[in-house]
Amino acid sequence: MPQRRWMAVVALLVAGCTPTAVKEPAPAAAPDPRSARAQLALTREAGAWPGVNGLSGVNGFPLLDTASVTDFCTDRGRPCGMAQTYTDRTDYASMTSGSAWVFESFADFDGVLVISQALVPDKGEALVADCAAGVYDQHWRDFGALMVQHGRGDSVVRLGWEMNESSMAWRGLDATAYIGCYRAAAAALRSTNPQVVLDWTINAHNTPADLCGGLSTNCYPGDDYVDVIGIDNYDHHPWSPTQADFDRTAAAPEGLQWLFDFARAHGKPFSVGEWGVMPTGDAGKDNPDFVRWMHAWFAEHAPYLAYEAWFQRCDGTVSQSAILRPDDPDCLPNTGSSDVYRELFSR
Repeated sequence: MPQRRWMAVVALLVAGCTPTAVKEPAPAAAPDPRSARAQLALTREAGAWPGVNGLSGVNGFPLLDTASVTDFCTDRGRPCGMAQTYTDRTDYASMTSGSAWVFESFADFDGVLVISQALVPDKGEALVADCAAGVYDQHWRDFGALMVQHGRGDSVVRLGWEMNESSMAWRGLDATAYIGCYRAAAAALRSTNPQVVLDWTINAHNTPADLCGGLSTNCYPGDDYVDVIGIDNYDHHPWSPTQADFDRTAAAPEGLQWLFDFARAHGKPFSVGEWGVMPTGDAGKDNPDFVRWMHAWFAEHAPYLAYEAWFQRCDGTVSQSAILRPDDPDCLPNTGSSDVYRELFSR
């Protein structure tokens, strides 16, 4: 091949093989901070809590609103990724279609909302059977539609929580009726709000013999009706004076670790929707070590922990679990727990 022709061919080949500029892919959009499903899908590494993606928060106190949650989280030194609230339990309408105030109070909260929702109104024990029969299904459809209307469809609902606690109107006096009521409510709620995340939560440490046959899991509604399994875990009845006591109580039936193992056996993430010290209980004092042990437990179980929320309340001799409120005359100071909580949960 003549030299001139050969060089022309080479030039064409080189020109044809010159790479074009590579376009950088657009950065992935950050998961919606208000979406429970998006946040629960994130990876949480064992050994740290809250870590990068852990959902840690509190209920609103003294008001169930964004400002109270924000004040608490500012005081602890780290924003809260979730906030817990409660509906009114006067009657079915106030629990469901009349609960717009719940969402309005947190309209400016840029995190996951967890709503503790009764199955029947206060003093409504006689209504559980009718609930199971579907008599109140429209109320639950209304509640699902209300969640969607307020842009909070993708939130957690702790439906019929603490059914093994004697003060709850929906308590499991008849396990079959409780399960039927829960299932009816869950199905109706999902029919208008398929994004809802349903959390089935027990009260820790004890189930009376007349509730759920003496074992909380006898009231479990079944995997098809539950997205998260959780516990409300306070330092009382029994309280934990030592690490060994804490571990023993956690491993015992109705305990923290015991129910976590139940959740894992059912392939469900785990939550601790309420927890705190209880100086007015059998401990009779503040117990900052309980905060340390709970934090260590959260860190160890982080990959399967959906969320946890400290419970703020000052209610005379009944409940004094509040922390980070040194100037509130209605609250015990709980200074030790406040200091330890701030140290561990601000990281």
